[in-house]
Amino acid sequence: MDMAVTLGRWRAKVVDAGRLFLDGGAMFGSVPRVVWERCIEPDDQHRIPLATRLLLLEDSESDRIVVIDAGVGDKEEASFRERFAVSLPEGSGEPPLCRAIREAGVDPAAITDLILTHLHFDHAGGATALDDSGVSQPVLPAATHWVQATNWETALSPNRRERASYLRYNIEPLEAAPLQKLDGDGEILPGISVERVDGHTIGMQTVRIEGGGQVMRYLADLAPTRHHLRVTWTMGYDISPLTVLEEKERMLSAAVEEEAVLVLEHDPVTACTSVEEIDGKIVAK
Repeated sequence: MDMAVTLGRWRAKVVDAGRLFLDGGAMFGSVPRVVWERCIEPDDQHRIPLATRLLLLEDSESDRIVVIDAGVGDKEEASFRERFAVSLPEGSGEPPLCRAIREAGVDPAAITDLILTHLHFDHAGGATALDDSGVSQPVLPAATHWVQATNWETALSPNRRERASYLRYNIEPLEAAPLQKLDGDGEILPGISVERVDGHTIGMQTVRIEGGGQVMRYLADLAPTRHHLRVTWTMGYDISPLTVLEEKERMLSAAVEEEAVLVLEHDPVTACTSVEEIDGKIVAK
């Protein structure tokens, strides 16, 4: 989505926050490699390229400007960046999240709200940066940060499978910013609602924007790429694949009914798509 889309009062624009590589087998779970490698070609270390796409929402009826998710950030050591082949928005002198927002034509200081789908490092790491003393601090200290309370708790006391994805220096500093811990589904701003899903990690939330008779859904890791819009294609990273199946079926059925635009946070090629039902099967257009 190169051009902005207007949904009632909201002007939506996809923002490129860089790229990383993750293990292809982990990204596609039980899908055989001979199948998934035809969808996204792996490198010589069996990793596949993944985007980190944010969504910028500007309100025509107020000064509110919302960003959804924050990308990886640049706090990690070189070995971490090399392991995941992290690339960030070009530039220097300010954190990667600010560079991405500025590249989209908005002053980062104008951001009023940051919605975090969940606190895994590739979604929330960019929300903090190291200050001159090497201390992690919020990048958008005046913005209200929205997160599910259950995900906050999960992030601070992660299970052993997710410990490497929930890094305390990404999370604890956010207490210093305005922080809204949500309890499940509901509208948080006019026309913007969240829906809690627990299959990928406890307390993740997808975001739904509605206005002017149109609907947009930001799916986060419920369907990170267009290939994961297949109901049975789940990730090895998902803590409960069967729960993901149920959550994805509900979301896709609603998306067909709404003719929703679906924003794909990690697809290396496709930023947005939609789905339709053909012969009783829901498929990406």
